[in-house]
Amino acid sequence: MARSAAPSKPRIITRRRRAASKTVKKTFTLAEETVRLLGAAVREGRAENLSAYVEAAIEEKLRRATRDVLYDSYQAAAQDPAFMADMRGVAKTFKRTAADGLRDE
Repeated sequence: MARSAAPSKPRIITRRRRAASKTVKKTFTLAEETVRLLGAAVREGRAENLSAYVEAAIEEKLRRATRDVLYDSYQAAAQDPAFMADMRGVAKTFKRTAADGLRDE
């Protein structure tokens, strides 16, 4: 009879502090249900405390927003014929360069 693997513990969200990082106290209004779910996450050990959980969520949202702007820029560049022609030229040059020194003599 095969044993099932023990369930892994959830990763506990903690606050990462940089040496020069200061905290600032702010007040936000949240839906009661959201606060209840946050409290449950902390009680279940998924977060060190409410502030750590909220800070991690905000940081993730900011990373996604930054990534979305970058991806939108990629999409716009892909629609630019001059840019794409330039990129094809660069790729062709690098393809030749990558083969340098790999030929049998």
